[in-house]
Amino acid sequence: MVKILTILAILAAGFFAISAPYIAALLYTTVSILQPQYIWFWVFDDISIFRISAGIAIIAWLIHMLRGGINWQMYNNGIFFGLLGLLALYYLSNAFTPFPSYGSRIGSELVMGIFTTIVIMFFIVLGLINHEKALKLLVVCVVIVTLYYTYWANSAYLEGNWSQFTRGRLNGPRGSPYKDGNIFSVLFVVGLPFVLFAVGQVEKTWQKALLILAIPLIWHAMILCASRGALLSAAVSTLLAARMIKSKSFNMVLLAGALVFLIDQGGEMLSRTVSTVKKAETEANEPINPRVISWQIAFDLAKKHPVLGVGPQRFLEASRFYFPGKSPHVAHNTFLNYAANLGFIAAFIYLMFFWVSWKMYKWNRDALEAHPDKLHTYINKASFCSLVGFFVGATFLDLIIFEPFYFLLIIIIANNFILKQKVSANEALAADGKKQEEAGHEPLANAGSTGV
Repeated sequence: MVKILTILAILAAGFFAISAPYIAALLYTTVSILQPQYIWFWVFDDISIFRISAGIAIIAWLIHMLRGGINWQMYNNGIFFGLLGLLALYYLSNAFTPFPSYGSRIGSELVMGIFTTIVIMFFIVLGLINHEKALKLLVVCVVIVTLYYTYWANSAYLEGNWSQFTRGRLNGPRGSPYKDGNIFSVLFVVGLPFVLFAVGQVEKTWQKALLILAIPLIWHAMILCASRGALLSAAVSTLLAARMIKSKSFNMVLLAGALVFLIDQGGEMLSRTVSTVKKAETEANEPINPRVISWQIAFDLAKKHPVLGVGPQRFLEASRFYFPGKSPHVAHNTFLNYAANLGFIAAFIYLMFFWVSWKMYKWNRDALEAHPDKLHTYINKASFCSLVGFFVGATFLDLIIFEPFYFLLIIIIANNFILKQKVSANEALAADGKKQEEAGHEPLANAGSTGV
């Protein structure tokens, strides 16, 4: 059944490459986040679904471009230029690094290849998500994937599939980019706000019930992953969402659930902390918090190589060279990962993503006060909470090639761009109506309509 549905989706994306090219972008996004080749590995053993979906999206973009359908203004933003800058720094840093890359479990060529693919497909998907319907369906895909992974994680626990756990902690699908439980938990952190705010977006009772039921199950999935970073990220994004949601009753339920989550996972966090301290007492050379040591080493490496860093995925080799025996770990922080491996310029480009996104959020919020729009309000609030949650999680994890983050940036850019177009059109229509009224003609109907 899964193979049949996949084949039908591929055929549909190919068939609509001319009339509805955004479908190809939706297919690629779903495949990239869901990673079906690892969930249903026995189905996709002989099908390179990722490459097929990427190829169809590229073809759809080319057709759309030749037909004059690409709005090039969508690329005129700091986030896209920043991605290009990061890509250039990857290759420059790799060309001039004095360190080999064989010491890392994941080689530099693989990381550079993945990031290059991310930038290329960012360019492709962003160009195809250039109208409201495409944006809405992209967000629907994010919600659906989040709900499916929620089902997947909880079913592993309920069915007693303990092979999916390591020392009591749930891992993501084997072989996938989310196989590490910490990384897997960030998927839920990113998807949770879109589910939370969707409760007020949908109208049918059964849809509201499904989304409300999913919220505690998402929290439970993060509990199964036992990630302290996810605990803090989910708490911050949930509190932020509670401030934005106007329903007091829903907020009370939401905060009560978050409190249960904090107590449960807080106990796990305390237990792990006590265990770490006891281990440090018995092993004199074991640091109490390896992350703090890793952060210090990463910052020191960045100071020694401030322009281009030590090279992509050279953190381990460089730390062994400068600080032998001090830390066997990676940077454990996305900002410091960029700073140590690619230099401070790359690290500040990474921070710039959040600054530009914040500016877009503020512009949207102010514009929506004058031009109310339910869909854009939902996406603006959900994407911002999701971004904040990701940023908190990235403080404790290396997430430089976490592709859902870049899809989140696409949603933020597209939402801001499409809203600006609608506001400009409405203001122009209102101004035209005012001129006609002043000239003694009947004003145009619905001049202030938001198009919803």
